[in-house]
Amino acid sequence: MTAQAKDIGLIKTKQEVELAPALVKAARASNRNPISIMLDYRKFKRGRGKLRFYEYMLYELYDKSRWSEDERSRFISAHIHWPISNACNDTSWWAVTEDKWLSTSFLRQHGLPVPATAAVFDRGPRSFPDAPKLETAADLKSFLTGRVAFPLFAKPVVGMWSAGAFRINGCTDTHVLIEGQEPVTFADLADKMFGDRSYLIQECLKPHRFFEGLTDSIGTVRSLNLIGKDGLNVPFAALKLPMQSNVADNFWRPGNLLCQLDPETGTVLTIVDSKDGARVAYDSLPGAARKLIGEQLPMWSELRELNEKVAHLHAANRYGSTDIALTEDGPVVVEVNTGCAFEIMQMATGKGLLSDEMLAFFRECGAKI
Repeated sequence: MTAQAKDIGLIKTKQEVELAPALVKAARASNRNPISIMLDYRKFKRGRGKLRFYEYMLYELYDKSRWSEDERSRFISAHIHWPISNACNDTSWWAVTEDKWLSTSFLRQHGLPVPATAAVFDRGPRSFPDAPKLETAADLKSFLTGRVAFPLFAKPVVGMWSAGAFRINGCTDTHVLIEGQEPVTFADLADKMFGDRSYLIQECLKPHRFFEGLTDSIGTVRSLNLIGKDGLNVPFAALKLPMQSNVADNFWRPGNLLCQLDPETGTVLTIVDSKDGARVAYDSLPGAARKLIGEQLPMWSELRELNEKVAHLHAANRYGSTDIALTEDGPVVVEVNTGCAFEIMQMATGKGLLSDEMLAFFRECGAKI
C-alpha cells in the first residue's frame, strides 16, 4: 500500500462512527432520548448543511442546551465542499493550485517565496525543467546518497490533506531514514511508498522561533480568501499546529491542534483538538506551561501582505485559501487551495460556517444552498 493510500484510509476511518454507542453517548451527555436524537439528526441530513452522522456527533449538535436552532442550522458538511467551491471558482484553474509542482513553479515565477524544490519522482513522460526527475530506485539512491543536507519533505504532486506526505531524514548505502517509521530500502521507497504516484520532494523549512518548544515541524496559517465585488475579504484565519512528532499540520493527524486566529492581528483565540469523535477546546496549550491563547503570531503584517498577493494572483478562484508558514526568513507559501475545508473553520471557531456573510457570498457566486 502506498503512503498516500494508507493515509486516505486513516482519514476515512475517522468518518466511521458506530451508531448505537454514539447515540448512547449523546443521550447521556444531553439527557435526551436516543430516538429523539436520531430523528433530530435526520433533519440535519436533509437540511441545507447535509451533515453526515459523524459530523453531527463531532460538533455535538445533539446538545440543544448549547445552541439555538439558528446556530445549529449554520453547520455544513465537508462532503458538499466541492459543488459549492466549484460554483464560486473557475474550474479551469484547478491544476494551478492542486498540482503542487505547477503551483510552486507558478508562485516562484511571480517572485513569491516557496519551499525549494529538490527533485520530483515521476515515472511518466512529464518533464520538470526546474528540478531533477527521479524515475527508479537507482535514481533515488543516487540522488539521496549524494545529498549533503537533510531533512527533505515528500508530498504527492496531486493530492489533498497532506495524505501520503512524509519526511526523509537521511540515508545509508542501503536504506532511507523516514521520520516515524522503520528505515526502508530504496526499492521499497520507490515501489511501495511512492508507487505510481508522482511526488514533489522539497527542502524542509525551519519554523520561526515563536514555535520553539511547541513543534519541530512546520505549522501553517490558513487564510480564507473571498474575492467579492469590493475586492479581497479575509474573514477567517487559523493556525494548524503539528504536534506529537507529526510531520504535517493537517488536523486529521492524531494529536495535531487547530487555533482560531484574529484575522486582523494574528492573535490566538482558541486551541482545539478532536478526541473520540468530538471537538475539544482548551484554555491553554495542553501538556505545556505555555498558554498560547492571547499570543500574537510574529510577522503578521508580512503574512497578510503575502496572502493578499497570492489571493489576487489566483482571483479567478473567488473562494480559496492559502497555507503560509512563518520562518525566521519571513512567511513562505506552502500551498494554495481551491476552496477552503469547511471543517477547519467550524472546528476552530466552534460555530457553523454559514454566517449571513458566507451565505450571501456563496449565493452571489451561484452556489445552491
